[in-house]
Amino acid sequence: MTEKCMANCMAKPIHLHLRNKIFYYRVELPRVNNKRRYKIISLHTQNYYEAQEKIRQMEELQEKFARLQKLYFNLIYIRVSIPSGIPSGNNFGVISTGISEKKLSDENKVEDVKELYTLILSLSKQVEALTEGQQALIEKVSDIVPNIKEFLGPTIVSLIQSQFSCKLPNETDTTTYTIGKVLDFLLLRKQATNTENYQNRKKQAIVKALEEAGLSLNDDYIKFHNVNTVEKITKSIIIDKTIKNDNKKMKVRYLKELAACGNNLNPDLYSTNIINVFPQIENTKKADKSPHQPYTKEQLLEIFNPKYDFFKNNPDAFWTCMIALFTGARMNAAITLQYKDIFTKDGIACIQFLSDHSIKQLKNEASERLVPIHKQLLELGFVDYIKRKQTKLKAKDTDFIITKCQTKSGQYNNKYFTRELSPFFTDIRVKTEANDGYDFHSFRKNISIAMQDAGIINTYINDVIGWEGKSTMEQSYSNHRLEEIKAQLNKFEYDFLKPHFAKWKTIMAKK
Repeated sequence: MTEKCMANCMAKPIHLHLRNKIFYYRVELPRVNNKRRYKIISLHTQNYYEAQEKIRQMEELQEKFARLQKLYFNLIYIRVSIPSGIPSGNNFGVISTGISEKKLSDENKVEDVKELYTLILSLSKQVEALTEGQQALIEKVSDIVPNIKEFLGPTIVSLIQSQFSCKLPNETDTTTYTIGKVLDFLLLRKQATNTENYQNRKKQAIVKALEEAGLSLNDDYIKFHNVNTVEKITKSIIIDKTIKNDNKKMKVRYLKELAACGNNLNPDLYSTNIINVFPQIENTKKADKSPHQPYTKEQLLEIFNPKYDFFKNNPDAFWTCMIALFTGARMNAAITLQYKDIFTKDGIACIQFLSDHSIKQLKNEASERLVPIHKQLLELGFVDYIKRKQTKLKAKDTDFIITKCQTKSGQYNNKYFTRELSPFFTDIRVKTEANDGYDFHSFRKNISIAMQDAGIINTYINDVIGWEGKSTMEQSYSNHRLEEIKAQLNKFEYDFLKPHFAKWKTIMAKK
């Protein structure tokens, strides 16, 4: 029975595979009738580095379970007689009838038993990520925890327990938490979307909702984990007319995750029934959303009018907009370029967009691409500006071109548009309000329309802008040769901007 339940958790080394743009891992299971068996499981990510990290964590988990199994099977027991009427040590509330009971022998090494107890507590914290076989092993070891505690003594047991806050099977947990402590546990959970910026946004949204309900992170968690509080908070979110349904749904989901996390930490104290109190919120209707709008010719002429000093004083901001206007780069891709990302390949000057740094958060696999630099962008002196700046600052190839892409703490600056560009756009009345549809993404709309108007087919547009393609044909026939993409890309120009660009070429040559 033991061998069967160990089949999955004691599997052989994990192998990484890519299928349909999603990473999977292959686990080889023990042979049956001398036939090889495999299990293919999705890692739910398109990011190679994230997939590698998940594999590393799983291999580390396997090593821990291998060690746990070895320690468990190496335990030495002795039989002791229990007089009638005495409570049994292994069965809570059961009165012995004079039978014998197993007990850990003094021949066991204290260090091995301490390691076994530490491992079982550590692995029990990761129960959601465990296979059935691994959970079965956890339960088997948990059954002998009373023997382990008796062997180690209360002092050593307390010292080990102080490092953990989880509950083993068949144990009643009376541990209480503050709201802040549960929130910390929630943010530490491994998820595909769990980037540092995402964590910060989630934490800010939860803290704001709690504060509006009169709660603080120092309050006992039970003040949040009750029907009245949840109904009060969710009702205030639902009746708020200043936010759309999508944002309401997101906030309620965050709070629901907080409630679920509390239940996971201590199901004896924080009931799972609270989850049912959270309301279902419909998605924002498409008609109510504010779609991105392309800038009109008049707006582009106003934005890049040399009469304004903004871009003269902020050349990085100017080139950021140019990158988006000629490549369709999203904000993150445009401002996190490193000097190494501007180079010449096969005689063609290129910009490459890669997810090869923690703050480079490209949307999907298609967003990673190599784009020839448009002839108008070359004529403006873009490459010359990059070379001059790198030489002037003595920057390394791995340094970021736009230094404001990071905050002082080294995180991605997701407020670049709102703090750098939006105030200028508002001052010149190109942008009227926060959700008017005109933002950095509008440049992406401009190049898409310009390429379509020039008669460029969709597969080339996909290669330049970084779209996956709507149809199977578009996905299959994308990824053209570099010289082909360059020829297609140069079929269009922003002719109406040429007078402005001529002046900007002179201005930027001095920067």
